[in-house]
Amino acid sequence: MKLKNTLSQYGAITKLLHWVIALGVMGMLLVGSLLDVLKDPTQGAVYGWHKSLGMTLLLLILIFAFWSSRNVKPSYPADMTFIQTLLAKLVRYLLYFSVIAMCLSGWIFSTAKGKPPMIWGWFTLPAPGVPLSESLGHTVKQIHVYLAWSILGLLGVHLMGALYHHFIRKDDILKRML
Repeated sequence: MKLKNTLSQYGAITKLLHWVIALGVMGMLLVGSLLDVLKDPTQGAVYGWHKSLGMTLLLLILIFAFWSSRNVKPSYPADMTFIQTLLAKLVRYLLYFSVIAMCLSGWIFSTAKGKPPMIWGWFTLPAPGVPLSESLGHTVKQIHVYLAWSILGLLGVHLMGALYHHFIRKDDILKRML
């Protein structure tokens, strides 16, 4: 198996990053939806884990974006229309942007609320330049929630596109990421 992408297949590094980030994001969305119903001390421990994983995902998505920018991308099927290709790229870039923004908004609102993330119990990492501010924390938390819903919608579109290609068009779009 090749590490780098080719014009016909994603490489092992792209596949690994894609699936680790995908599973991490889905797990974070699930855990994030449950945070307010958990009770102490479980809630505090889960918040800490959520923040650490969020910061880890931020690092991974930045590595993924850098790696993707340095690799060729497999070609789309020749019979895909310009609009289909444009929509596929748009959803991919919106997912990149939304996941990065989601991680950053969590980091900012935690810092603004005076509870910056403790990364896997090793060190605290406040967001640079973010002041203690209840109102900023509240506003950015709302953005965090809206981004969660946006990511959920984008993941749905991404998944439906992959399934459409696999089961209806019967092309190799999904297979090249497996």
